[in-house]
Amino acid sequence: MQSCQHATPLGKHAGYYAVADLTSLPPAAFSTVPYVTCLDLGPAGALYTSGFERAVELSGAEGKERKRLINQSWIYPPLDDAAILHAADHRVSRCEAHSARV
Repeated sequence: MQSCQHATPLGKHAGYYAVADLTSLPPAAFSTVPYVTCLDLGPAGALYTSGFERAVELSGAEGKERKRLINQSWIYPPLDDAAILHAADHRVSRCEAHSARV
């Protein structure tokens, strides 16, 4: 499916497998958890939901700030980050990976 909700976990999984193969790490099962969506609503803010039932977690300005973090920090991690392998592990949520880098 052409969406960051699916592409991001699949990309992380593929990256983990590439590194695991090169470093003899054990393989890991694929998972789409956590599954989130974030819809930018322009001047009205944004809507951030979690789970396949799309439970609203954030909206308005708080949702907009989360969308900004996703687009400007979480999707494009710095390449010189020592914790990049940890962040690439699909079993680690973006929030956990981001906290580990701060």
